[in-house]
Amino acid sequence: MLTRLLTVFLFLAIMGLLTAQRFLATPEQLPVRVAAGAGEDAGYGFGENLRRGSTVETGDGFLKLTIGVELEKLDQAKTILWLAPHTRIELERLFGDELRIVFTKGRLVVDNQSEIPLRLKTNHTSHVVFDDVASFVNYDFLETIHVIPLSGSIQVGIDATEEQLLTPVPLSIHETDPVTYETLEVNLAAGDSADFYKWVGVLKD
Repeated sequence: MLTRLLTVFLFLAIMGLLTAQRFLATPEQLPVRVAAGAGEDAGYGFGENLRRGSTVETGDGFLKLTIGVELEKLDQAKTILWLAPHTRIELERLFGDELRIVFTKGRLVVDNQSEIPLRLKTNHTSHVVFDDVASFVNYDFLETIHVIPLSGSIQVGIDATEEQLLTPVPLSIHETDPVTYETLEVNLAAGDSADFYKWVGVLKD
């Protein structure tokens, strides 16, 4: 009888430890490095390590961030963010099984060729970039998001309507009531943003 009780107790103890380990284990946190900057007042130094939860905001310069590689392997990064001037993001989730960025204003290009989908959140929408390249513009003062696929298609979720779209073409989304979206004609070479897209490599001289 005592042996049976000890066996049951040992079994329960092992199961408890395994369960606790499963829920308490922290997934691998991926590094985020400043890979390049250009222009005036990018605000960050080359190679700087940015932590999960950090808010990244550019001044008048451009900024390139890599996710998932250390300093000596920046050229091997499969997930890259390019931030235009006056852009703000928050590095919300940077784990080996989940990438999530909060995008609150400005313009950026996302190139995600990794096996982990990258989810970009705004106030009322979410966008998944997986094995694709896209540009996003958050006109926060207009409560409007521009989604510009540069290769492949982008999965778009609209919170208010619970719609899920897979778009290969640019969209303009008004996030708040009345929520609307429409296709968008885009000329990346026009306007002040042309220099940014040239720097990223989307436009060639």
